[in-house]
Amino acid sequence: MNRQLLPLAILLFLATICLAGGRTWYKKSNVGGDARHRCTAFSIGNKGYYGGGHVNSGTVITYKDYWEYDPATNTWTQIADFGGGLRYHSSAFTIDGIAYVGGGEDHYSNYTNDFWKYIPAINTWYPIADLPAEPRRGGVAFSINNKGYYGTGQSLLGYHSDFYVYDPEINEWDTIASMPGEPRNAAVSFTYNNVGYVGTGHKVGEALNDFYAYHPESDTWTTLSNVGGSIRQDATGFCIDNKGYIGLGNDNIGNDFRDIWEYDFETDTWTQIADFLGEKRRYAATFTINNTPYVIGGTDGTNFKDTWAFSPALSVDNETLKNFQIYPNPTTDILNISLEQNGIEKSNYQLEIINLKGEVVVSKSIQKNPEKINLSNLSKGVYTVQVKRDNSLIQHQKIVLQ
Repeated sequence: MNRQLLPLAILLFLATICLAGGRTWYKKSNVGGDARHRCTAFSIGNKGYYGGGHVNSGTVITYKDYWEYDPATNTWTQIADFGGGLRYHSSAFTIDGIAYVGGGEDHYSNYTNDFWKYIPAINTWYPIADLPAEPRRGGVAFSINNKGYYGTGQSLLGYHSDFYVYDPEINEWDTIASMPGEPRNAAVSFTYNNVGYVGTGHKVGEALNDFYAYHPESDTWTTLSNVGGSIRQDATGFCIDNKGYIGLGNDNIGNDFRDIWEYDFETDTWTQIADFLGEKRRYAATFTINNTPYVIGGTDGTNFKDTWAFSPALSVDNETLKNFQIYPNPTTDILNISLEQNGIEKSNYQLEIINLKGEVVVSKSIQKNPEKINLSNLSKGVYTVQVKRDNSLIQHQKIVLQ
């Protein structure tokens, strides 16, 4: 390729990665404790919560510790252990500032149907009524109008499509309409406008991509368009900016994903947006705080403990974006960081290069124009370049080191 044309190509590439209303992925502080997967996550107010899970590569370890995330300080703090003890692949919903967590599998391969409520004001777990169904793991849960909903999952009897509603005022569960489609495990759920949405997961031997909406006022389900991309299980999902999102996961034949798909509730259509910037993974956990989703942990065979926020891109003047260039891409050793019209001297720019595990492998100030970065000491692969101005992220880009 003509070297003079590279900056334009790079700028066109940059324009494709800041999609979904100008949102980008930001690396945050790693969660405390060990790296793991099949954890449970939820949010209450301005805090996020994450815990449980297991490691099953070689040594089998199951966890009961839980952690609280404060986005204002980007810090994790350990809280009270889960009241039900060692547990993984549990599910959670929240009602009126209280979290309800239950189901899952314990360290001794027992499926469970007990549920516990967590009250953050006193950092305490209390048992509630058990789910009136087969003990199971890998179900989905959501809340609508001060009621909790739980269904699907895997038990000793196989996979399920049954669903239940919980009323915290009377501490009782009731049976509701089962989800259409195949009984399944490891699906994804979220809510929008008092409707619950459930999709993906797997039946015996095959991942799925079907998608359904539950309408509590009529106790009925609607079949919607299949989720975009590959069939997938062990994915993650969230709802922000009046859109739904499903991504990551795997196809149960060894392929993990980092793609993200956006769902339009009005048109019942899926559109692929910018990929997740961390490692491909399955079994990641997600919570949302103030319309910002956070994706934590998961595994690709190696367990993770990184945290990523999908946040609005920070504003920067159009002239800076137009003139800012990173090239060549791919590169074998040298990466050039360039800003036309001597713009670098006008502001304080910093550079970070991050590997797919979320580790910062290069960090330095940009003092020349262009600044030449020697990458010959790094392993071949895909990296993310982040450029900050006065410690605020203004641009990021994937690069390939050959």
